[in-house]
Amino acid sequence: MSKITLSALVLCLLTFSLNATAEVADRIVAVVNDEVITLSELNEEGAPYFQELIKKAPADQLQGEMVKLRQEVLSHLIDLRLVEQEATKQDIKINDDEINQTIETMLSENHATKEDMHRDLASKGMNDETYKRQLKEQMLQSRLIGREIRSKVVITDERVNQYYKENYTTAQAAKVSGFHLLQMGFLWGAEYQKKSPAEAKQAAEQAKSQLQAGKTFAEVAADLSDLPSKEDGGDIGVFQTEELAAQMKEAVLALKPGATSDILEMASGYQIIKLVSQQEGDQVSGPPLVEVKKEIEAKLYKEESEKHYKKWITDLRAKAFIKQNL
Repeated sequence: MSKITLSALVLCLLTFSLNATAEVADRIVAVVNDEVITLSELNEEGAPYFQELIKKAPADQLQGEMVKLRQEVLSHLIDLRLVEQEATKQDIKINDDEINQTIETMLSENHATKEDMHRDLASKGMNDETYKRQLKEQMLQSRLIGREIRSKVVITDERVNQYYKENYTTAQAAKVSGFHLLQMGFLWGAEYQKKSPAEAKQAAEQAKSQLQAGKTFAEVAADLSDLPSKEDGGDIGVFQTEELAAQMKEAVLALKPGATSDILEMASGYQIIKLVSQQEGDQVSGPPLVEVKKEIEAKLYKEESEKHYKKWITDLRAKAFIKQNL
């Protein structure tokens, strides 16, 4: 991957950040029914993503990647505008007190202060106003989805039992080999929210506490893990014994199916591992259904909700007047 030269960065900024000033101070980049989305809104929403892309993209690909990213951010803004309009129709509102209370709750759960939050926002190129606006959008979306979608999602015992048979029991003996693992990681360094080993350890301890309090591994991983596997609830698949790093192998071999490890200290962070199931000869052993039922239901519920949301937002788009001018 080639490094971004100063001239490439200047060209990018001139093309994407200053281009609007050559025309007008601001302009309309999309119309959604009877509302508009402006260039300044797009730039504000996308600022942290644009910064990340500038850091990582090769110089010769930066401009093309920036065009695609800006289009993705605009598409996201259009979806948000549709959600807001639908919420208005249904008289769903989020007030400032609810937003502030949500922030206080998140800070308490993460053992963080407002100063920690401000530093984190600044590192992402955001301020309090932008963060609160985005949080309000998320809360509004969650409340509307709760009414429109979640109430329609039903996970039957039959589906849970089928998932259990296919992923936790001897029914998978022909497919599964080795150890089926879930993993979450808490890393330190400039590219992560945890800048120091102490902060990473604190995050790992917080995750362990939430697991002990009854949250599923998938829920905690999605919320706190720094690893890409967080998007899959920490699921990293199946590993043979010889594929495991020495320290991980020692921890995994000590676990029974369904059990979760203590906090493991690695070279650049901390990890927590859960053994879902393991193959022993031609048999796959797994935890009893009663121990993993809640976890399976949460996974299936998340998958089904995402399917319903995609269809719901697609239907909203189909009924709306949308014109883009990016």
